[in-house]
Amino acid sequence: MPQTLEPLKLPLDAAHRALGAAMGVEGGWEVPLSYTGPLAEASEVRRMACVFDISHVGRIRIRGSGALELVEKLCTTDAVHQEDDTAACTLLLNGSGGILADAIVARLEGFWLITTDPCNRRKVLAHATSVCEGMSAKVDDQTEKGAMLAVSGSAAREVLDSVLPESPGDLPPGAAKIGSMMIARYIVMRTGFTGMWGLEVILPKMFIAKAWRFITEKADEKCLKPAGMAARDILRIEAGICRYGHELNETIDPFTAGLESLVDFEHEFIGRQALTEIRSRGISRRRVGLRFDCPEVARRGDTVFNSDGFEVGAITSGTFSAALDCPIAMAYVSPPASDGGAVLEVEVASTGAKVSATVTDLPFVPRSA
Repeated sequence: MPQTLEPLKLPLDAAHRALGAAMGVEGGWEVPLSYTGPLAEASEVRRMACVFDISHVGRIRIRGSGALELVEKLCTTDAVHQEDDTAACTLLLNGSGGILADAIVARLEGFWLITTDPCNRRKVLAHATSVCEGMSAKVDDQTEKGAMLAVSGSAAREVLDSVLPESPGDLPPGAAKIGSMMIARYIVMRTGFTGMWGLEVILPKMFIAKAWRFITEKADEKCLKPAGMAARDILRIEAGICRYGHELNETIDPFTAGLESLVDFEHEFIGRQALTEIRSRGISRRRVGLRFDCPEVARRGDTVFNSDGFEVGAITSGTFSAALDCPIAMAYVSPPASDGGAVLEVEVASTGAKVSATVTDLPFVPRSA
């Protein structure tokens, strides 16, 4: 029998368990799913702000004189014209135009950094390593060499500005920079996965416990509560943000996913020719939002039917939205069932019930920078 790999542990694993976090496996890592309950934590992010341990996020570094050439070939966005000290959403494709990974690509002094879903870390590393053959570029995995925290929420900017020596609130969305405090070298990025004001910081492992204690315990009245991955998932669904393995995989192209804004055809990248052909012939389904007027929560894989009872798609993500006080979901649906305002039926596998849902625009809740 093949040997099953033990999940990796976060540098703050003991701290999460001491707080009574419900732990689960995500992308090969044991992570805190929730501390006090996903809905309560998601509501706290919207009311105030919370801190997330996202040390399991994949972090791939690219260096060398050929780094720009490699990033241009890997990414659908145009790295040549990406400004220094910025981070941008991008996609990595296979040769057929399918999404190999979604990522943030940061252009920093001396190197590039690609952050991606933990389930894609090794795949992106292997892909980039293969593509860089013959180029003057070096690819290495930084994930297990450090740690990463994210602070998100309506009051996150004010809280961080009041407790940190520098003011992250002055950083515009998409900013990225390298800094140092005493002997700790860090990377800070104005990015996030919740649709709300967010800051992500990469730190050496030896300093992560101190940073965690400060923001959750030592900052007096400015302390922030921790939130788990379940709350983060609720917030990203409310913001209409795709997640790999749900809305994205290697059979989904950027047009179908509604991510064509991340594709710049003015440069050569892997999958460009295939995307050109897909753009010419059109797509057969598209990603939509669904809003429910019943208490049933649809989950990934649940079947979607049109008003005549014909199967037209499937749910990719679903949750109960505390912000909207109703269940919501994203799905891939074929036209004309994908038209805004269309009333569809979803068969909820967990209960066997068929419930109605209305196609609505994404995001469900407006994003805030």
